[in-house]
Amino acid sequence: MAWAVVMPLVALTPYVWPHLATWLWPVSCYLGLSAGVIAHNHNHCPTFKNRRLNSIFGQWLSIFYGYPTFAWVPTHNLNHHKFVNRVGDATITWRYTNDHHFPMAFAFPFISSVFQATPTNEYIRKAKATKPALYREIIRQYIFFVGAHVALITLAVALHGWAGGMRIWLLMFALPAVFALWTIMFFNYIQHVHTDPWSEHNHSRSFTGAARENRQPHPPRTPAERLLGLVRSQLPPGAAHSLLRHPADWPRPLRG
Repeated sequence: MAWAVVMPLVALTPYVWPHLATWLWPVSCYLGLSAGVIAHNHNHCPTFKNRRLNSIFGQWLSIFYGYPTFAWVPTHNLNHHKFVNRVGDATITWRYTNDHHFPMAFAFPFISSVFQATPTNEYIRKAKATKPALYREIIRQYIFFVGAHVALITLAVALHGWAGGMRIWLLMFALPAVFALWTIMFFNYIQHVHTDPWSEHNHSRSFTGAARENRQPHPPRTPAERLLGLVRSQLPPGAAHSLLRHPADWPRPLRG
């Protein structure tokens, strides 16, 4: 919760002291990414017992993360966790190539965002047709998200003029949101690229230690994570490699 309080304090400081925008925008980028990580965890395990509070908290995070948080459900819960880098996953890492290099890593978040539009739009369509309460919640999230940023732009422009105001909003809100959205998808790429989508144990890459605990502070949720301690403690040296398929057996790209 402390991060959720710090986010607006940092982002709004240049509205009062505009000369600090250049120095604070990297911090705002970090906090935007933090909002994305919190949104991921909030999606899997709601922060509050009260449903209304959870909805408000999700909308609050969306200001800094860069998109209404309902989208985690169709793209992450219902799509990614169902297919886990197999055919049908909107964020599949081998859509065009199995090569693992910087151009592919850089482009992956943008490519995946395009393909995530399909499950998102289908989710909204089904909600409109069969779940009016859910559909109203989705619309409320969009209205709040757009309205909040219109208000932030208006305030910045009123205080510092068009050029100065837009610069502050871009540095403190827009660019951090783009950074957060891109980096969250980059995490997904690193977690799955060159793993075996059909393996029970090797479909995801596990991150351990303090860095991972800070990024995803929840119990292990993949077979690889649950078996990591067993593999390390009970298998003889080198035996873990028997769980992995040879690169020649990796899936062929869907396109290209």
